[in-house]
Amino acid sequence: MSIHPQRMPYGQLTPLILAHLRTYPHLAFTPWELAKVLGHSHGTIRRILLRLAEAGEVNQTSDDPARFQHCN
Repeated sequence: MSIHPQRMPYGQLTPLILAHLRTYPHLAFTPWELAKVLGHSHGTIRRILLRLAEAGEVNQTSDDPARFQHCN
């Protein structure tokens, strides 16, 4: 039995991240917090969040620790 989460096909984690951020638009999350909720690597989630911030789909509200929030 593996304790590691199953790998998702490319592109399927992004909608889960966005859905969680949309559910709690008043909160900002660290990649680590999202990793605990979604059960995936915080490094992968961080890379996705940085890409989404660059595209203007999420706001990076702080740098240390990095926190992200859904754009209203």
